[in-house]
This record gives sequence, C-alpha cells and structure tokens, in this order.
Amino acid sequence: MLATTLRGFSVSRGRRRGFTLVELLVVIAIIGVLVGLLLPAVQSAREAARRMQCANNMRQFGLAFHNAHDTLGYFPAACYTIDSLDTSEFPTPPKGNPSRTEHSWRVKVMPYMEDNNLASQYNFDLNWWDGPNLAVAQNNVSVYRCGSAPEPDPILSTPPGPTRDSDSQAPALTLSAPLGTSDYEVMTGVKDKVFDPDPYASKGPVADGALVKDKVSTMGMIKDGTSKTLLVVEAAGRPTMYRGKPAVPTGEVNQCLGWADSLGPFKLHRIGPDGMKNSVPKNQGIPFSATNDGEAFSFHPSGMNVVMCDGSTRHVQQDISPAVFAGMVTRMGAGSGEPLGTE
Repeated sequence: MLATTLRGFSVSRGRRRGFTLVELLVVIAIIGVLVGLLLPAVQSAREAARRMQCANNMRQFGLAFHNAHDTLGYFPAACYTIDSLDTSEFPTPPKGNPSRTEHSWRVKVMPYMEDNNLASQYNFDLNWWDGPNLAVAQNNVSVYRCGSAPEPDPILSTPPGPTRDSDSQAPALTLSAPLGTSDYEVMTGVKDKVFDPDPYASKGPVADGALVKDKVSTMGMIKDGTSKTLLVVEAAGRPTMYRGKPAVPTGEVNQCLGWADSLGPFKLHRIGPDGMKNSVPKNQGIPFSATNDGEAFSFHPSGMNVVMCDGSTRHVQQDISPAVFAGMVTRMGAGSGEPLGTE
C-alpha cells in the first residue's frame, strides 16, 4: 500500500474491492428463493380477495331473490322458455311471464338489485334478443362475473337457439359487440341414473331444484329447508366451454351465451374427471368443476361459492360427496332416501 503526504495529512491509497462473481450469483440466488417463497403468498392473497368478491356477488343474488319473493310472493322461474307458448301446458300464461317470451332468471331479479338502471331499459314483453333487449344484453354487469374466471372468448356470431337446446327459439345472431357474460347459474334438479340405489329414478318433484323452468317457486315448496337447499351456484367461464381437471378450453361454444340468455340452467349429471357425462360408474361422479357444459363449475382452487335459499353464502369444498351435493340441489328430497344437503 502506498502513502503520500498532502499538506500534513497522510493519505493511504489502496485498491477498491467490489463484489466477486460468486458473491453476485449467491445474492441473485437468495433473491430468487425469496421471490419464489413470496409469489405463492401473493397469489393466495389475490385469490382470497377474488373469492371474497365472488361471495359478495352471491349475497347480492340472495338479497335480490328475497326482495322479489317479498314483493311478488314467489321466486321467478329458473328460465322462461319456448314452453311458455304451449297453451296445452299453460292455458294461461306462466306466472311471471304474461307475454310468454323467453327470459333468464338474471333479468327477472335485476329489478330487485341495487343497480337496476339496466332493468329499466329491458322490455319483458319481448324476448331477450328482440328490440332494445339485445343492446341491454351486450352490457357487462360486474355482479355477474367472478374475478377468478378467465376472460371469455369474444363471440360476435351465435348459433340459433334450437342447436344449443330445444328450449329456445332464438335465431342466430350477428353482434356488434359480445354479449355480457355470467359466471353464475341455477340448478333445476338432479338427473336419474346418477346414483345406485337411485332416489331420483321417479324424477318429478323429488328431483327438482329450488327453481325450475317456466314455473315459479315459493319458500313453502322448499321442504328440505332454505338453509340446506342451493339457490345459485357458479358456472364460470361461459360461453367458452371447459372440460377436465385441470380445466382445458375445448374451443366449443357453451349452451349459455350471456347473462340475459334464457338458456343455461341445468341438472346434476354423472360426470367423470374428463368432463364427460356418464363416463364413470354410478355414485362416482364429480359433483362440480369437471366441466361447465351444463354443470356447476368454479375456478376457485378449493371449491365453489354458492348462495342458499335463505340468502346465506357458503364455500362448498371440492371433496364433497356427490350424494350430499345432490341433496343440496333438491328442494324436497327429505324422506326419499337422499341425504339432506349438509356435510
């Protein structure tokens, strides 16, 4: 080391030492480990926030349904379909649908939600795709979207209703903007051939959900108890169709195109891990999140948010037994051989 004297001061001059390559690599490795430890925690926190917002959406549905019931004396139908035109089945128009037109439950409860501006623009004398209703249907409504669901593929041309389901006479549509979508749906019951022994083999009221198509429901019809019966579930990702676990988009268009679409309510089927119906033996189906093709489906990793008929919200775990989930779906299964909707 060299030293010089400058006006009485001794100044040492030495080589300034920097980081070695090994030290830099160690620091980078430590930072990488810390980021790796932190990232799952951040993702978990974000998912928890999204799940909470989804549950808040569900609470609004519960309140809207109860406001409707308080005002009208009944819950609206799960959907109003082409069957409303059948005068042999409905000599008088179905309750809640005097015009015998096609509507979703979502537009029927919208007037009873806090933000009902869109509801005031909707004409219930017309089908959901007619006149001003189509412009209303193209609006995105935040309460109908779950933050955990990916953005759906934009669809500007739709297949006609009868090719999606015989319950609708909707024409093929060419759109200037995609329809506003929904990640939530109602279940109209449980299919037969899902279980053995089968408490739903006779079909009919014992297999019905809280809401059914074209007919209103009342609190008194929910014999299992409102706290044990599902009102709204997740059916996320539509109109993009997903199958399997983990979920993979199939490239197909789902039955339900948007929140105003009358098509969409479904029954519980026997679904395998591949997302296909009847691909596993009876009693072994996956209750939800194997496909969103006419089944309950959620992108939350731990399970699915639901709202019960009493307006309460719950998070149903993915490992729930199929039989217990079916018991939650039906409204008057007690005494039929099925378990009540609790686990």
